[in-house]
Amino acid sequence: MTQIEERTGIINSLVETYQERCREILSDDLEAFYLFGSLAFNKISIEMPDINFFLLVKEGARPDIFLKHADILREIIDEFKDRARIIVEFRPNRYIHCRGKDVGFDIFLNPQYARMEDRHGDVPFGWGWIFESLLKTKKFVFGNDALAEVVQPPLTVDYMKKYFPGTYSHLWLPLERAPLQYTLPDDNFIFMHEAYKVAQMSAIGFGVNLALNEEELREEKWMDFVYDKHKLIPFYRERYDEATAQNVVLTMEVRDNWLKYRDDPEMGIKMYRAAISLCSRLKAKYVELVTS
Repeated sequence: MTQIEERTGIINSLVETYQERCREILSDDLEAFYLFGSLAFNKISIEMPDINFFLLVKEGARPDIFLKHADILREIIDEFKDRARIIVEFRPNRYIHCRGKDVGFDIFLNPQYARMEDRHGDVPFGWGWIFESLLKTKKFVFGNDALAEVVQPPLTVDYMKKYFPGTYSHLWLPLERAPLQYTLPDDNFIFMHEAYKVAQMSAIGFGVNLALNEEELREEKWMDFVYDKHKLIPFYRERYDEATAQNVVLTMEVRDNWLKYRDDPEMGIKMYRAAISLCSRLKAKYVELVTS
């Protein structure tokens, strides 16, 4: 068995185990449970696997659902501890400090909560237009497919002018406070991953849309960059500037060479600076948009 086959088997086993535990223990309080992101459309990186789940909590659900879910995650971290280090991230709002030992293979598990009562309005679940990427990459696992009924307002320039600051703050605010959360250089791998994910989400989800015109927004051109992230670099050179494009270059470098850099504190600091710089540039782009 090759290393790729072995790691693919671990990922599949983790996904199956986690889904079944949630079905058995949480289903009374979950409206629906989804897989989304790269694994849902078979583009997951074996070198740096990110597994994304969406837990849609029933209206009026008991607080115990969150306590029970934490127990599930602790059990899975322990169950897989000799095969992979499972790193839980409630991305982008809260990154959980790693509990497992380094066994040479890290899996980043991102379970997103949303509550049924928050599905209404112009910004369903507070996600803004980023929610559209979940809708387009989701895979229904169990429950009542309530997301099929959620209305995501069409993305326009006026929509971004109104809702960008609130939705984007979920990315840049936690990152600015992140350095104190970690002990460096020991926690470099997770510190760098947080910075990398904020940079990636900024570059793809927010930065691209801020630079598209109305026709491109109607045609959902931003989805091109979801499926082919290396299109980002020439796009940022054309519609932003070389300094911003270089921050995207660094983001893609970390993505494609994770194992090379995961224990490199110098690269961790570079990735953090690049992510913060991207956040600042996107906020400046927003100002350009609303004042033009």
